[in-house]
Amino acid sequence: MAKQGEGLFEESSQGSVSAITAVVFIFSFALAMGGIVLATYGFNPSLGMSKELFVFAGGLLLSTIGFILPFAVLPKLGK
Repeated sequence: MAKQGEGLFEESSQGSVSAITAVVFIFSFALAMGGIVLATYGFNPSLGMSKELFVFAGGLLLSTIGFILPFAVLPKLGK
Protein backbone atom coordinates (compact mmCIF):
# COMPACT_ATOMS: atom_id res chain seq x y z
CA MET A 1 0.00 0.00 0.00
CA ALA A 2 1.24 3.51 -0.80
CA LYS A 3 2.54 5.67 2.00
CA GLN A 4 0.50 8.69 2.93
CA GLY A 5 2.77 11.37 1.45
CA GLU A 6 3.68 9.54 -1.76
CA GLY A 7 1.78 9.39 -5.01
CA LEU A 8 0.38 6.13 -6.22
CA PHE A 9 2.34 6.21 -9.48
CA GLU A 10 5.96 7.27 -9.69
CA GLU A 11 7.55 8.82 -12.74
CA SER A 12 9.79 6.45 -14.65
CA SER A 13 13.53 7.03 -14.34
CA GLN A 14 14.03 5.82 -17.93
CA GLY A 15 12.26 8.73 -19.56
CA SER A 16 9.74 8.60 -22.36
CA VAL A 17 9.39 6.03 -25.10
CA SER A 18 11.65 6.60 -28.08
CA ALA A 19 10.37 6.75 -31.64
CA ILE A 20 12.24 3.55 -32.52
CA THR A 21 10.47 1.67 -29.74
CA ALA A 22 7.07 2.92 -30.86
CA VAL A 23 7.70 2.00 -34.50
CA VAL A 24 8.98 -1.47 -33.57
CA PHE A 25 5.93 -2.11 -31.37
CA ILE A 26 3.54 -1.08 -34.14
CA PHE A 27 5.45 -3.19 -36.67
CA SER A 28 5.57 -6.20 -34.34
CA PHE A 29 1.85 -5.88 -33.58
CA ALA A 30 1.09 -5.85 -37.31
CA LEU A 31 3.32 -8.90 -37.85
CA ALA A 32 1.78 -10.85 -34.96
CA MET A 33 -1.83 -10.13 -35.89
CA GLY A 34 -1.20 -10.56 -39.62
CA GLY A 35 0.51 -13.87 -38.93
CA ILE A 36 -2.45 -15.10 -36.93
CA VAL A 37 -4.82 -14.13 -39.74
CA LEU A 38 -2.57 -15.77 -42.32
CA ALA A 39 -2.39 -18.96 -40.24
CA THR A 40 -6.17 -19.16 -40.19
CA TYR A 41 -6.18 -19.12 -44.00
CA GLY A 42 -4.11 -22.29 -43.80
CA PHE A 43 -7.27 -24.19 -42.87
CA ASN A 44 -8.95 -23.38 -46.19
CA PRO A 45 -9.71 -26.70 -47.94
CA SER A 46 -9.81 -25.07 -51.38
CA LEU A 47 -6.07 -24.37 -51.25
CA GLY A 48 -5.06 -28.01 -51.40
CA MET A 49 -3.06 -29.94 -48.85
CA SER A 50 0.40 -28.83 -49.97
CA LYS A 51 -0.42 -25.10 -49.95
CA GLU A 52 -2.27 -25.25 -46.62
CA LEU A 53 0.88 -26.29 -44.81
CA PHE A 54 2.97 -23.47 -46.28
CA VAL A 55 0.32 -20.82 -45.59
CA PHE A 56 -0.06 -22.00 -41.98
CA ALA A 57 3.71 -22.22 -41.47
CA GLY A 58 4.17 -18.74 -42.93
CA GLY A 59 1.56 -17.33 -40.56
CA LEU A 60 3.21 -19.07 -37.63
CA LEU A 61 6.59 -17.68 -38.64
CA LEU A 62 5.24 -14.12 -38.94
CA SER A 63 3.56 -14.38 -35.54
CA THR A 64 6.75 -15.69 -33.97
CA ILE A 65 8.79 -12.83 -35.42
CA GLY A 66 6.13 -10.38 -34.27
CA PHE A 67 6.47 -11.61 -30.69
CA ILE A 68 10.28 -11.90 -30.75
CA LEU A 69 10.87 -8.28 -31.77
CA PRO A 70 9.54 -6.48 -28.67
CA PHE A 71 10.41 -9.12 -26.09
CA ALA A 72 13.87 -10.26 -27.22
CA VAL A 73 15.36 -7.74 -29.63
CA LEU A 74 14.39 -4.39 -28.07
CA PRO A 75 15.76 -5.18 -24.58
CA LYS A 76 19.10 -6.18 -26.12
CA LEU A 77 19.24 -2.90 -28.04
CA GLY A 78 18.51 -0.98 -24.86
CA LYS A 79 15.54 0.83 -26.36
